[in-house]
Amino acid sequence: MILDLADFITLFGNIGIMILIFVIIIVLLTVALQIGIKAVKGEDSKLGHVFVTGLFIIVLTTVLSFIVGLFADVWIANVVSLLLTFFIIKARHDTTLLGALAALFIFVVMIVIIVVILSFVFLGFWPLLLALLT
Repeated sequence: MILDLADFITLFGNIGIMILIFVIIIVLLTVALQIGIKAVKGEDSKLGHVFVTGLFIIVLTTVLSFIVGLFADVWIANVVSLLLTFFIIKARHDTTLLGALAALFIFVVMIVIIVVILSFVFLGFWPLLLALLT
């Protein structure tokens, strides 16, 4: 039995829509990180390996930011999480710290491009331009 979108919404309701959106976002983030890692010629740039790297980054930086944020300022926790992200990418994909920095920079650029394209698709040009200018 194959579920179409209407059957999915009927079966799971609003939680199903949230799960679907979450899965789509995770796939987009994984592909963007994979493009960044491939651009710096990191090893093990298969989609599954990059997905696990992304999960490690999300879980470890969230926990570390919370723990460091209890005892220090928020910006210190963010810097520590960013350094941890560099080291996770460096260790899992056998690249240098500058390679990890470049991979994350490409990742951020890809995410900005995806957000702008989706904003054009769903909001149109003029509301997006007005939002960017204000």
